[in-house]
Amino acid sequence: MSILGIKLHVPSRNHTAPSLGAPNFKFLETRHLLMHILETPHLFLRPPSHSDELLLHGLRSDPFVVNARGGLAPTIEQSKAALFEFINHWQNNRFGLWMLFVKDPDQGNKFAGYCGLARSGLYLPEDPNNVEIVTCLNLAASGKGIAVEAGRAVVQFAFEYLKLEKVTSFVRPTNIRSLRKNIKIGFFYVRDRIHDNNTMRYLEVYPETAVKADQLLFFDDAK
Repeated sequence: MSILGIKLHVPSRNHTAPSLGAPNFKFLETRHLLMHILETPHLFLRPPSHSDELLLHGLRSDPFVVNARGGLAPTIEQSKAALFEFINHWQNNRFGLWMLFVKDPDQGNKFAGYCGLARSGLYLPEDPNNVEIVTCLNLAASGKGIAVEAGRAVVQFAFEYLKLEKVTSFVRPTNIRSLRKNIKIGFFYVRDRIHDNNTMRYLEVYPETAVKADQLLFFDDAK
């Protein structure tokens, strides 16, 4: 199947999934199992904290992000409310959105945006079993493979630690970059769905279609 020139493989769900084998991440045990930090060769993903107000507001106010979201730049109070929702989601679900940093040996970790999982997300809020992947990057981090690397790590965590059966994604038909990114993670096109009178490409990824992250490391962030 092809959508806007992108070949989308739709695997059969009627066969037995191949064995995932041993996870290719290292688990660092600590005493508390509350939140989790993910690390890949180029990225560092940590759960949000109340000290992230300015980081999140700067991201949400980035003209590149505002244009991609199709709205208006938020107020600082709106960004604070969004951060509260991020933290509350983690406390209620054991997973959520990670604050995403690009490793830089010379200047330290550079904030790039966020990537993670949302239960009963924006596009299917009525479904308590729906878990969507959510990604938002600033202009400086866009188009460099960061979203793919982060997405693979997040999806692998979803399947190998949370034991989810699938992760979903909703993409605007005109967002070719996001479609390509999701396909590289292992998502496949299922069908179009209507949200707020807008057509969205609906994609899913399963353990047997997901592309594993390279050298994924995760460990507990006790709070």
